[in-house]
Amino acid sequence: MKEAILFLVGGLGGFLLHTLTMKISFKQRAIDNKIKVYESLIATWVKMRNFIYAHHPGDPTIPIPNEVGQQFDQLYGSSQQLIGEAILVCEDDALTTDINALNERLYRAEWHELTMEQANAAIEAIKVDALKLVARMREDIKASTRLEWRDFVHIVSGLSPRAGRAEQSVQPDRREDAAPG
Repeated sequence: MKEAILFLVGGLGGFLLHTLTMKISFKQRAIDNKIKVYESLIATWVKMRNFIYAHHPGDPTIPIPNEVGQQFDQLYGSSQQLIGEAILVCEDDALTTDINALNERLYRAEWHELTMEQANAAIEAIKVDALKLVARMREDIKASTRLEWRDFVHIVSGLSPRAGRAEQSVQPDRREDAAPG
């Protein structure tokens, strides 16, 4: 009898340990994804800034060639894709909204209409806000490293038989989608 109880306790303990390590592994992948997205977004902002300086005519009366505008649009498209990824991995809606707002400021400014001094001042103001956002990104990553009560609730809720039924009710019935035949 003692061996059976120890076997059950060992099996339950092993299962709980496995479940906990799976949750920790999931959190680590989420952290890695946040780091990758935030790092890529910051790198894209730096490319946009460097692009602005490299192609700034210095005089607002000199027009910007269309090819240059298209290249900047491509950088913006890359940054928007990264913002979409940030929305997926970040649970802080205010942070992703602020990231998008900074990105829009960087893209929507009429850089070619500014003198070099005005462009420098605008870039410096954006840089100050960007550094604040980077600090918030870092805090978001740090917050993801902590196991919280809701993580344990998530583990336990995954064991509930109702969780499986809820998933089944969300998925469409495949028989309705099939063509008659």
